This record gives sequence, structure tokens and C-alpha cells, in this order.
Amino acid sequence: MRCFRLSHAGLVVELDGSSLFIDPGNFSSTEELAAALSTAAPIAAIVITHEHADHWTPEHISALRAASPEAPIFTTEVTARSLAEAGITDRVHTVAETDHHTAGPFVLDFYGRRHEMIHSSIPVIENVGVQVNGTLAWGGDCLTRAPFVADVLGVPIGSPWSNVAQVMDFVLVNAPKRVYLTHDGMLSAKGLGFFRQRVEAALGPSGGVVLDVPHVGTDPAARCELGDPAVRA
Repeated sequence: MRCFRLSHAGLVVELDGSSLFIDPGNFSSTEELAAALSTAAPIAAIVITHEHADHWTPEHISALRAASPEAPIFTTEVTARSLAEAGITDRVHTVAETDHHTAGPFVLDFYGRRHEMIHSSIPVIENVGVQVNGTLAWGGDCLTRAPFVADVLGVPIGSPWSNVAQVMDFVLVNAPKRVYLTHDGMLSAKGLGFFRQRVEAALGPSGGVVLDVPHVGTDPAARCELGDPAVRA
């Protein structure tokens, strides 16, 4: 299994000649998404963790569906309604914590319920995380403990709903073997370096490491190799 990043929160996972697109949001330009589609394996499924635009847009999902019309979409109930309002209704599956689905070579186990609080004046919305083939986990906009020990865990670092103490505690509590950094779209290069140092410090007790997942805009052909998945069926 291998992967590459889209801007900010997006990720593409590949396995056995198929790809899984996760959270293709509005930090990605149409040109970036086109580059991802041109280099990625055919799409087996799409996962949207929640309704916010930095995790999906109707235009991006329509482009993915145009490339792979049969690809199922897995998302929250509210996001499914927004997809329907955009005219995207076929093969949209509402998922929640403990749900289990298979799409092509991908085994998807969903976990989590709520987005982190942004502010007391803003309602807390649904959010669902996904574990892919028992190996890679992405919790979306949530910093609660995953119900498993993650091999590879997405760590959101530059979000407007958290601080560095919360990020470090998230890493300490989950004690993953490997992490990749996400939600860096609003960070400067120095800011990104600071967060990486803090995440590496939090990984110290468990001996975990930070993976350098390539961005499609830097080298469309580059991939981060994750090794054999822990779950194949």
C-alpha cells in the first residue's frame, strides 16, 4: 500500500491497481486535482469525513465521479444531504462509528462521531474517521483517541480548532508507530517545522516516526510506501 497527499487535508491511497481518495477539499485547485487524477490508479472509493469545504467540494467530487462513475462515496449523513443538493446521489453511503465496508481492495472501518469544537458559538457537527486495511487511519477533524493502535495515523497540525498542546496529547495518547502531518495549508514553512518538532517530541516515548508523504504538486509520480496492509479482506 502507498499514498500521496493533496493540499491541506486530502490524501490518496493506492493498492493493487486501485485508489482511495480521502477528503479532496478546497485547498486543492482544479489543476491539482486533475494532476492527482492523471497519476493515480482508478478510483475504487471516496471518503469524506465531514461537511466542511476544506474536506470536499461539489466540483471536486463531480470531477472524481466523472473519472470513476461507479466509485462509492462514504460520508456522514449531513454531508450526504449536501451531496444530494449538488446532484450527487448515486452510490452515496452514510456511515457512522463501527460501520465496516469494502470497496475494491480497500477495507474501511469507520470510527468517531464528532468534529472538534471550533468555538462555543459554532455548533459541533458530525465527523467520521476511517481506518484503511487495518494500517492507515485518518480521523478527520477530531483529536479523540482511536479505538485501536494505529500503524499510520494522520495528525492534523495547523487547524483553527486545536493548539499544539492538543496535537501533542493526541499523539501521546494514540502512540502510533508512524504518522503523517495534515492540515498544514495555513502554516508557513517555519510554522510547519515547529509543529513537526513538537510531534516528533510526542512520538519519543513510543518510538514512532514522522513519514514524509509526497505532495502531488511537488512530484505527481512520488509515493510514500506503507508496506503490506494489515487487513486484506
